[in-house]
Amino acid sequence: MKCRKLMMLLLVCAGAFMVSGISVSGILKPKIFSWSKLSAFHLMNTAGKNSSLVSDQPTVLVMLSPECPLCQNYVATIAKLKLKFPKILFYGLVPGKAYSTAELAEFVRKYKVNFPVLIDKNKSLTQYIHATTTPEAVVIDRMGAVPYRGLIDNWAVSLGQKRQIINEHYLEDALTELNANKISPYKETKPVGCLINDL
Repeated sequence: MKCRKLMMLLLVCAGAFMVSGISVSGILKPKIFSWSKLSAFHLMNTAGKNSSLVSDQPTVLVMLSPECPLCQNYVATIAKLKLKFPKILFYGLVPGKAYSTAELAEFVRKYKVNFPVLIDKNKSLTQYIHATTTPEAVVIDRMGAVPYRGLIDNWAVSLGQKRQIINEHYLEDALTELNANKISPYKETKPVGCLINDL
């Protein structure tokens, strides 16, 4: 119990600094969420049925928009990470009311998505985790702590500008540490993509 409290204190008190070129902010976004709240949000799956997050499990939430080219391209990367880290749960989260369950089901089929894609119709969960962009990844551990959020890797420099060589695998690195039960400082990168709108 003391170790858990100490870890939470360290995460909360971490200041702004740079780690491996990653911009880290210890002030702007919360680094610990409540699993009781995370698992209580009402979401909808591609079959139109109510769904929710599984509580107290290492989890990756990836904000998605089916029409976003970056999201379409990154689905394959996320699918590979899901296979590499079978003990970690992956969810695609589509905020808002812009897409029907049929459109999401077609997106899942077309891009061979191997993880659940859920609609956050009222954007309640989206707002709770302070997600702003599609695509954007948020990693949450068993205790609700967030070791990493932001870019999947450094392929996208800006909208319409891509690197030829990917040399930073932010999400994979964070999951490697999480999978090994390592306590690492909070890391955050600024996501590149489309801002989540009010639809």
